[in-house]
Amino acid sequence: MRKLDIFLLPAIVIATALAVVVPTEFALRKIFPANEFDQCVDYSDTRPESFHAKPNCVSRIKVPESPWVEIKHNACGFRQEGDCGPKRPDSLRVAIVGSSLSAGYLVPQNETMSVRVQQTLARSCRIPVDVQNLGAEGNLGSRLYASAAAAVNLTPDVLVYVISPTDLQLSNSLSQSENLEQTAKRQTNLMREMKVAVSSLRVFYMESYLLLRNDDNYVPIYLKSGHNADFMRKPLSEEWQTKLLNLDDDVNRLSGIARRANVPLLVLYVPQRAEAAIHATPRLGHDVDGELLPRTIEQLVLAHGAYFANVTKDIPAGTPSSALFYAMNGHINGAGNLIMANTLKDGIMQIPSARFGTECNQGQPSAIEAASAPASGKFQDRLPQSEARRRRHCRRKRLPLLKPYLPPYLLAMVLSW
Repeated sequence: MRKLDIFLLPAIVIATALAVVVPTEFALRKIFPANEFDQCVDYSDTRPESFHAKPNCVSRIKVPESPWVEIKHNACGFRQEGDCGPKRPDSLRVAIVGSSLSAGYLVPQNETMSVRVQQTLARSCRIPVDVQNLGAEGNLGSRLYASAAAAVNLTPDVLVYVISPTDLQLSNSLSQSENLEQTAKRQTNLMREMKVAVSSLRVFYMESYLLLRNDDNYVPIYLKSGHNADFMRKPLSEEWQTKLLNLDDDVNRLSGIARRANVPLLVLYVPQRAEAAIHATPRLGHDVDGELLPRTIEQLVLAHGAYFANVTKDIPAGTPSSALFYAMNGHINGAGNLIMANTLKDGIMQIPSARFGTECNQGQPSAIEAASAPASGKFQDRLPQSEARRRRHCRRKRLPLLKPYLPPYLLAMVLSW
């Protein structure tokens, strides 16, 4: 081989790859645009009292696999429409705290858990019900406690804390939290920058989406992705035991805030996508325990005198996780929020000290529940109308099922790295 070939051949390979990838990347960014950050939120403000967005602000967010979602904030900076002032004497109020999951990230306003549970309770209760949603992206640690303090000042009849394994992975304890700027500086190394650059490619995103929306591909890859899945393995690793200690501190602080205001605390557990897939299709997790973490958290919550509700148990058998979650982004979608709302409603009705048990009819189904449980009983019929309509359109047009071009084992290596 000539010396020139040593440089020429790699140059040809690189040029060919660029000739294919660059136009494809450009086209995908046009077809699948994205704007993941809420323009109403100041992400650089790390003060605890900055747990909410700018008052009366409206923005739009999107990830490549989602529709455009309009985010409206009221006069208090909460993601909801309507008043956030004093509660009427002849009414019931629910206050919700948590991170982006409780805020309904990437979910249209009328499909969020907070709106749906308000509608459900309003149908069942004899007096008006309103829901104050103080959840927001990044509300962990000191921000979580600040939001809880603000929530009890709204004199709710129940305080709801929404938690998921993803929140625990962010080490959401005030005693363990670090300055966000220091953390960012520590993580800015070459390897991290390479990972961010690769993962931000639209080609990689859509390729991964086409592969990972199938649970038979997603769950094995996730279970092999390292310590992230250790919360489903016995015994719990030392890392996850530390995360649970942090959660114990969070629940202790929140229960103290609620107790001083004479308000019951309900912790709503929402599963990670792999957990939901294993619950719906047990064969996917024959060597793990998908109920390990919620069982442990339930014991922790009850020890603090709070109440617990587990969304996992209400996921219908055989439901594909991609029908409830965004396959790549991981947040729960509108159909998943419907299940969250029903679980939350049932959990609230079971609290003895809350007024809902006396003011509401527990046996009367809401309009949402009636509409979401047709005679066929198929999960397809319980999807939000927009999602069900899209799927019917695809069937009528006989749209081809796109196949990913990256071999699964290669993608698994990239995701693990």
